[in-house]
Amino acid sequence: MSNSPTPSTRSLAFTVQTHLAEALQETVDDFFAKAAGGTTPAQRAAEIRAQDRDASLDSLAYLLDVAEGSSGQARVVAEFLAGLYNGDDYPFSLTDLRRLDEDLLEHCLQVLRLDSRHATEVHRYFPNGEGRWQAMIKRWGLADEPAHAPLPDDDVVHSCQYENKLDAAGYRDVTLFVKVAVGPDDVRAVGLALSAADSERLAADLVAVHRLAWTRGKPLDADENEPRPAWL
Repeated sequence: MSNSPTPSTRSLAFTVQTHLAEALQETVDDFFAKAAGGTTPAQRAAEIRAQDRDASLDSLAYLLDVAEGSSGQARVVAEFLAGLYNGDDYPFSLTDLRRLDEDLLEHCLQVLRLDSRHATEVHRYFPNGEGRWQAMIKRWGLADEPAHAPLPDDDVVHSCQYENKLDAAGYRDVTLFVKVAVGPDDVRAVGLALSAADSERLAADLVAVHRLAWTRGKPLDADENEPRPAWL
């Protein structure tokens, strides 16, 4: 015997002109036929919303995997997810979405639609979501960055020091980490996410600069006994 709850019902009565009764009956019959088959506009809309929610959750899970990985764009994705988690502590500029490949951008837009419904906080969709977000934030050092810190002015050259790189085996995308001196007592760590095309241009430009300097003899800034680099 089925224990499924019986749907509640409601009686509706209409008084119409006699010549409209047949048309009304056809409309009612058509409605019940579609309702039984799940094809009314309201039902289709509910199904679309449910499918969209499922797709959004899939996108959220995919982005979290990316942020916990080591691809060249993982840090940007981590910053995006941290911004959804706590926008006050980890502000995210939407212009940074331009740094992502098209597929990652679409996943981010899908997650934005999910978050706009305010059904729950993004980290609560996952077991131990709080811990995973905190580990992600710690790994990328997002909590160590000053809130709302402006980037250096576009028309000012700042001295910087190369720190390290982050890449993934088999991929050409790379993130370079540098320390930028924007003031006498203000040194900031900056991650530069480079696509494959930009990495190629940067490598070519750097080699060209060094090669030209050595073709004119010893570069002016070279040490007295510094040999010509083998990679030139």
